[in-house]
Order: sequence, then C-alpha cells, then structure tokens
Amino acid sequence: MFVFDIETLDVESTSVVLSAAIVYFDEKSTYQSLLDDCLFVKFDAKEQIKKYKRTVSKSTLEWWGKQSDHAKKISFYPSDKDLTAVEAISQIRKYLKRESKEKMIMWSRGAIDSVIMDSLCKAMDVKPLIFYNQHREIRTALDLLSKTCVNGYCQVDLKGFSREMVKKHDPVHDVCYDAIQLLYHI
Repeated sequence: MFVFDIETLDVESTSVVLSAAIVYFDEKSTYQSLLDDCLFVKFDAKEQIKKYKRTVSKSTLEWWGKQSDHAKKISFYPSDKDLTAVEAISQIRKYLKRESKEKMIMWSRGAIDSVIMDSLCKAMDVKPLIFYNQHREIRTALDLLSKTCVNGYCQVDLKGFSREMVKKHDPVHDVCYDAIQLLYHI
C-alpha cells in the first residue's frame, strides 16, 4: 500500500501542484524506514500555469503565507530542483512500479489530492497514476479504526515515535505519519 500527499496552490481540481510525496508501507515499516524510502518531487508551478492552465487561488496563497518557513522552503518557493509535470509524474510512476507487489491501494488525507492529480494527468493527456477505485481516504479509516481519533489524527503506539518528530506540511513527513497512524493507531 502507498500513502500519497500533495501541496497545491488551490483547492479545486485544476490546482497547480507544488510538490508530492509518496511512500510504500507494510506491517514492518517504522517511521525512520518510511522517511528513508519516501519519494519527494517538486513541481514547476509556472510551467503548469502556462502549459496546462492550472489554477491558483488567493485564499490558498494567503494560507501559504501563514505556514512555517520550513514548509514554504520545501514546497512553496521555486527551487532549482523543480521538475516539469512530465518529469515529476514519471518519477512517481517509477516509484509505484518499483514498489508495487500487489494490487495498488493509494491512501491520501482527503479526496482532493487524487482529484487534483487525476485532473493534472488528464490535462497532460496521460493516464492517471492509479485507477479511481484504488484511492482510499485516511481520515475515514482512522475514524472507524481508532478509539483515539480526533479531527482525523490518532494516538500511535510505536516505540521511539513521537508526534513531535513530524514536520507539519512537509509532504514527506505527512505521508510517513499517515502510514504510521494506519499501522499503529490506538
């Protein structure tokens, strides 16, 4: 199974994608092993606006203005590591292929990530990363499985793990934390 997360410039299906992280997990995963194996890709926002007519919202830009310097550096600010949409999607596909050992299930925190990625793939005229029926939503699972779930987050019973280890709005930490919650929820 995989956990997938994106950072965006809008909350519409047509949003610019700033960055994405994906991690494969199984019952042997630890927080550190997930961090070590996670794939992170940074997208070129300007290319998406020009070439694919992707959107940006004022409210999302204002939200980014209130985020930590770390989160902005990782996803929001342009960098020399920014990839074209074609390059970024290609890297994600390679990771999926490398780790796919069974029918792929892709977890995300809310349905919007899969909707935005499917829309970007459609704008690029390429097939989606996975089929629509392979998407799963983490908050719903945790609400049903965990006795400690509050606002889509739960307590975790994993030796050596603390929620303070998680860097908010860093897609790598977000996907690794979600995998840990699915595996070790209380």
